[in-house]
Amino acid sequence: MAITARRRAQAEQSPGILRFFRETIDELRKVVWPTPQELYRYTVVVVVTVSVIALFIFAVDSGLTELSKRFIYGSVK
Repeated sequence: MAITARRRAQAEQSPGILRFFRETIDELRKVVWPTPQELYRYTVVVVVTVSVIALFIFAVDSGLTELSKRFIYGSVK
């Protein structure tokens, strides 16, 4: 009896592209998708965060560029 159960379990777990797509669709049905309002809010948060980080990196880069021009390169223009 244990052999029969083992064979059945092995048959269900046979590799294949159809099994992969079937399991993928089953998993996607379990996903809780955000509402349009949540999606908009999350998008705004991401855009604002990326903009703030980009401005910070730009400011640091500009500052380091000016410092290197003044102290490393001196008056060379």
